[in-house]
Amino acid sequence: MMRIGFVGAGNMARALAGGLRAAAAGGRVPTLVATDPVPAACEGFATATGGAIVPDLASLATACDVIVLAVKPQIMPEVLPKLALVCSPGQHLVISIAAGVTMQMLVAHLGEKSRLIRAMPNTPALVNRGATVLVAGGAASAADGEEARRLFEAVGKVWQVEDESLLDAVTAVSGSGPGFVFAWAEAMVDAARGAGLPADLALALVQTTLLGSAVLWDESGRSAAELRAMVTSPGGTTQAGLEALAKAGLSAAVQSAVEAAARRSRELS
Repeated sequence: MMRIGFVGAGNMARALAGGLRAAAAGGRVPTLVATDPVPAACEGFATATGGAIVPDLASLATACDVIVLAVKPQIMPEVLPKLALVCSPGQHLVISIAAGVTMQMLVAHLGEKSRLIRAMPNTPALVNRGATVLVAGGAASAADGEEARRLFEAVGKVWQVEDESLLDAVTAVSGSGPGFVFAWAEAMVDAARGAGLPADLALALVQTTLLGSAVLWDESGRSAAELRAMVTSPGGTTQAGLEALAKAGLSAAVQSAVEAAARRSRELS
């Protein structure tokens, strides 16, 4: 059984640990451990996952075979040197989910023999609908890759790529993507209210429409373009709205958002 430790006990750590626990229902639950300087985060992790809390990285390294670095990118320069003091290269499988923290940076602190995997999950993992892309370091084995895949499959779908540079685009599309979708949702709710709908009805309609559209796309096997065409009658209301979106520059705005997010991911590295 996996013994998994989380450096950082925030939302993503709770989602991953909770997903693993749920996936093991009826079987042997993996050992789940976390450390975090924020007491409230530790309490939340223990309550949500049933996992244990340890006071420091040394205790976590002793208790675990897999270490998940679930801290903000700006915290990593502080965490990595401390982790290097308590982990011998190759002793643990170390998985980083910090955006922009490159394999080169991880190797520089933890050593070339360290078994390293970079992962870019997204927040829908909180409801087991996550999208995660993995990149394995040179010292990571095929078994390490499979172990990482199993971890993230507990909270959604997983893909693995060999080119680490793709993670900047992955960060922009799926990592930041939920934020773009929620910004669109906010605008839709505001527009619905502006069209005269009561606030509660506007919210319910937008939520249900977004969810239903996503499920339809996922289950129909059709492309987004095909589904858009299905609902667009010549001279109808959808066509009028789509023409307004095109005139306002929807495609260019989305392109700019993804480019800006990818650029920021590169800057973080």
